[in-house]
Order: sequence, then C-alpha cells, then structure tokens
Amino acid sequence: MEDEQGSGQGGALAEALAGWVGARIDAAHANPATGLVALAVYAGARRVLGVGVGPRVAGAGVLPRLPRLRAGASHPLVAAMRAHLVGRRVLAIEVRRDGIAVVAGDPLPAENDGEDEGADEVVRAPEARPEPAAGGGPELAPGARLELAPGRRGEARLLDAAGHLILRWPPQGSAPPAEIAYPADPFAAGAALVEASDEAAAGQEKAALARAVRARRAALERRAEAVRGDLGRLGSVARLQKTGQLLLAQGGRVPRGAAKALLDDWETGGTIEVALDPARPAKAQAEAFFAKARRYQRGEAVMRARLAETERALVAVAALEADVAAAEARPEALEPLAQRARSLGVSRAELAGVGAGAAGEPGAAGARGGRAGKGKTAPRLPFHAFRSASGAAILVGRGAADNDALTTKHARPHDLWLHAKGVSGSHVVVPLPKGASCPADVLVDAATLAAHFSDARGEAVCEVSYVPRRHVRKPRGAAPGAVTFDREKVIAVRVEAERLSRLLGTKEEG
Repeated sequence: MEDEQGSGQGGALAEALAGWVGARIDAAHANPATGLVALAVYAGARRVLGVGVGPRVAGAGVLPRLPRLRAGASHPLVAAMRAHLVGRRVLAIEVRRDGIAVVAGDPLPAENDGEDEGADEVVRAPEARPEPAAGGGPELAPGARLELAPGRRGEARLLDAAGHLILRWPPQGSAPPAEIAYPADPFAAGAALVEASDEAAAGQEKAALARAVRARRAALERRAEAVRGDLGRLGSVARLQKTGQLLLAQGGRVPRGAAKALLDDWETGGTIEVALDPARPAKAQAEAFFAKARRYQRGEAVMRARLAETERALVAVAALEADVAAAEARPEALEPLAQRARSLGVSRAELAGVGAGAAGEPGAAGARGGRAGKGKTAPRLPFHAFRSASGAAILVGRGAADNDALTTKHARPHDLWLHAKGVSGSHVVVPLPKGASCPADVLVDAATLAAHFSDARGEAVCEVSYVPRRHVRKPRGAAPGAVTFDREKVIAVRVEAERLSRLLGTKEEG
C-alpha cells in the first residue's frame, strides 16, 4: 500500500494473508456487541482474519483462534456471511486504504494475471479471471464480496457479484475513517483483538447475569410478601363465618335490592355493615361468606408450603448473587452460574446467550441486539409463563386487561383456552401446534393453574372450562377480561398441593 502509513503496515497484513488465496472459507462469525467479525479459512491449517468494526473493538489482524463469545447462526450478519461466503474459495483479498475486502466465489480458468496500476495491496488467485467492469476496474464473477472497515464506528458490507448490497452492519451505516492505520505485526494485533472482544463480551454477559439474578430476587421477595398477605387474611375467617351466620339469621328483614345491610352483632351489642349484591336476596348470600372462609382455611397448607419454598429460594438466590459478583468475567466461569440461575427460575429470555457463546449457539453474546438494542428493555408481557411436567408452556393472564391481551393478541385460534367455571379469574392459554390436541397431563396442569388464579383459590375441587381459542369472543363494550365462548368442555380438577407447588416453582419472571 503506497501511502503515508507505508506499505509496511498494510503490506504486513497483505503479506500475512497472501497464502490464503484459493483457500476454502469454512467459518464466519461475529460478535455485534463488540464489533469483531471473524472469517476462517483452511489453507493447510485453519487461519482466521479478524476485523473490529466497533463499538468495543477496532482494528485488524490474524487471530490465533475464533472468538469464544459470538452471535449464533440466526444473527443477520452471520447468516448472510454463511450463505454467501462459507464453502467458497477466496478469489482475492484486498488490503485497501479504507478497509479490507475479501472476494469469494468459484475460481474461473486463468486468462489474464495482470494487475491494475495504482491499486492498493491486492492478493489475487492466479486462476481467477477478472472481467472488465463498466468503470474500468476488475470484477470477479461469480462470487460475493465482504468489505470490512475497521474502526470504532466502522462497518461490514456484503455485496453480490454485481456489486449490489446484500447487507450492511450496523444497519444504520457508519462513519469509518478515511484511511486505516494497519498494524505492523498483524499476528500480535489479532491476538489482542480477540482477547479484547472476549473480555468485553464476557463483562457484558456478567452484568446481564447479575441483572437477571437481582430481578429474580426482587420477584421472590414480592411473592413472599404476597403470600404473607394471603396468610394474614386467615385472621378474617372468624369474621366471615360470623357474617354468614348473622345474614342467615337476619337476612329476612333486609329489603330486597339493598346494596348493604346493618346487622345486629349479638356478641358486642353493636352493628356490622355488610356489602350485598342487590340482585340476590340477602339471606341467600350468606353461603358466599361461608365459602370464602372455607377457601382461606383449605388454602392455608398450600400458602405455608409456598412461603417456605419461596424463602428457601431467596436464600439460594442471595448466595448466587454473591457468587456472580465475585466471579471472573469468563465464559467458563459464567456458564455454571447461568445454569444455577435457570434452576432457580430466572427466565431463559433474561439469560439468552450467557455462557453459550463458546458453542456458537443462537443468542450468544451480541445477538441480543448489539448497538440497536443498547439501553432498551424487553416489553412487558400480559402473562406469566409456567411449565408443565413435560415442559409445555402454560400462559396465565396477569389481570383483567392483560387477560384480554393474552386471549385476543397472543393466543392463536388453535391454542387451548381455559378459565375457572363460574368465578372471576385469569385466562389461561396452552400454546399448541396446529392440529394437535392437548395432552392429558398438560390439561390437568393448566386447569390447576386456572383454579389457583381465580376466586376459587383454596377450594379442594374446581370446575374449569376449556375450549379452543377460536371459540372465545370478546363482546363489544364488555368489561376488561369479560368474554363469551361456546363448545365448552369442563374438567373437574382436584387441586393437589404437590402439583400446584411444582407448577408455581416453574414461573418464568418477565
């Protein structure tokens, strides 16, 4: 390269890459979070070209190995490089003033080995046949061209043989420097580049793991507080039973259509005000107070078991949080901690890619959105996800408006929809493949959750309606969560404490 940097800098990299021409490209990887793009070829042994296009790493060199933390095959840049480059031969490598270009394709019979005057450092396959282009420069066909501009705000561009843009990364483009300063020692620069990328990516993954564990601890603390609140309501059992007894005895003198009643409290000599349903006789409403008292009493064992389980989980999560804080930011150190986090109920979405980059799995470091996703948080879902014993997902609406969103926007027509019969409660959806029926064990698990997240909570047996989602309708103007449905089937589910505890333990926070 003839410029102020001297051909020694660009020339050192070009010289290192000279033996790669004609070699097969056998891997393409990237870590968009750090900006490292790696292209591996086989030329008697594996060789890896690495280019940092920012934001975390910048520069170019020959890597001693592939990056340990990298995006999976589903990432757009990786998918495009694998589709257009991997499996082809290197026809030319150009080390230019504004970046590096790798031309790949199927070699053509050699007809002209001439080089263009005034070109930058170019290494070209002897068997490649350049064809004149409209602008007078050489063009190799067939093939694709990967252009990499190193820098903190660099970019990667993939073009087809005709020069049409296939993909640019980052998608919004960049402002690469007008002239690249190449390293005098591309091997030392490559070693530093891959280490810097892995270190930066591992640091990001450690921070993501720490956030996920903190969120899990906060969720468990909220759950424990809610269960303690439920247990606190056990003190109202005597009051509910007393109100039911007074309604039975005095309900006959309450005017029909009354919204409240003042009942004489024979024990204290005072009065008790009771809210009533104007559409029903007061005396007939006594059973509702007795039923609520029974629900609280029957649910006590489940609530106490759940509180104990939650408190044990809090101890385990606190220990994990301390271990994450003390851990080194290395994939091999983070992966066991991520597995512990998953076993303690941290959602897979929050842990996507933590420790998985070494295997190149989808969702590895950087695949969580790179620059475009910086600072963004996942949108709140209108449901909580649970897992049946077989691993099937069961979605439970968070509230009335969330029930509407779950049923009308997230559930598909062929999914199974459930609701506790005759009482208020959460909508429950079991996602199913089209044409599939719900397995019996998943149906019982889903019905158990429908019973638990309803006003029938605490009842030993609860009837649950279930229909395909296509038979559920939201009437115009209906209250939040209110729906109608037909072709109903009903299952009478016995709420087993062990089954319910197992299901609640699979809750994925998000």
